[in-house]
Amino acid sequence: MRLRRQATMFKDTAVESLTLSIELFNRPSALARDHAVVMMLAHSFEMLLKASIYQHRGSVRDKGDQLSHSLARCLEISLADLGTITSEEKALLTAIKQDRDAATHDTIMMSDDLLWLHMRAGITVFRRLLQDEFDVDLANVLPNRVIPVSAAPPADLHELVEQELETVRSLLAKGKRRTAEAAARLRPLLSLDGSATGRSDRPTDAEVQRAERALRGNAPWQAILPGLATLQIGTAAPGGDAQEVVLKIGKDKGAIPVRRAASGEEAEALAHRGVSPFEEYSVKLSSFGEKLGLSRHEGYALIETLALKGDDRAYFVKRTANGGVIYQGLSARALELGRKALQDPSMDLQTIVQQYQQARSRKKGSRKR
Repeated sequence: MRLRRQATMFKDTAVESLTLSIELFNRPSALARDHAVVMMLAHSFEMLLKASIYQHRGSVRDKGDQLSHSLARCLEISLADLGTITSEEKALLTAIKQDRDAATHDTIMMSDDLLWLHMRAGITVFRRLLQDEFDVDLANVLPNRVIPVSAAPPADLHELVEQELETVRSLLAKGKRRTAEAAARLRPLLSLDGSATGRSDRPTDAEVQRAERALRGNAPWQAILPGLATLQIGTAAPGGDAQEVVLKIGKDKGAIPVRRAASGEEAEALAHRGVSPFEEYSVKLSSFGEKLGLSRHEGYALIETLALKGDDRAYFVKRTANGGVIYQGLSARALELGRKALQDPSMDLQTIVQQYQQARSRKKGSRKR
């Protein structure tokens, strides 16, 4: 395989960042260990995914964007467009991304077992991607002696979660005054929980506090972290070392069904994960076409054809009491739906534009009457 020059640079940087992440994990000093490990681990995956995307597409920017893809965007492209990662791998990498965000903007604390699980599961994904996408064996660029090893690696994720939450409960006990430490330990768990349910942003302070209240109320952890209840530790594919693991999304008998909260239900959820609609639905309708390589008018036509305004995961509108529009926007899901539609051979852009124009003309005519 002949690699593009930029893809090679991304790939080499990814290996360097992974190596540094492992060195930070293995070093005897605990100084800034949790924060530094997840920061470099997340950077290694952003670089590796960009290497893959650049090799496939020759670009790591969406049309109309000035900056290269974020890690979240890389994950979307790799799963939905290129199919280079699985949904289970995306869940893990999203959790690592959220941990990176929390470590950058807040504080996190992880037990050795939880940090090791992130590292080893991450290395499993990295190793497969490097082999499948670039025909490079990780063992040839990363000596086994630097691989993080645990004397007693955790085999049951749910048992590990229970141990973590027991520590958090002890920190929240009356008279302890250690809520800051409890919050730092909860953030990685909430990140992993959110990633299993499709969240890509870090947990907010309000969400951490809601989880703390639920723990003080002795709520079952499966109700507090329903996404985590769907995850399991599995063995890696043949060819890895003895301690290589993967995270799998399964249906545990103790798992609680997870769904998107309806309006007004947020306060009732034990660990509801919310996100600002202005961040999630940040794509203006007028720029939708441009981001897909279309004209503004073609973008509007595609919005109508795909009925995006009827999909609450793709479209958001905030109105006044009288029904006037204060804000409306589209999400990353809308862009993905648009890209998939344009790749469909049966999609005739000229026809849908004509239909859109005819529908607008009929609407204007009915208003005049």
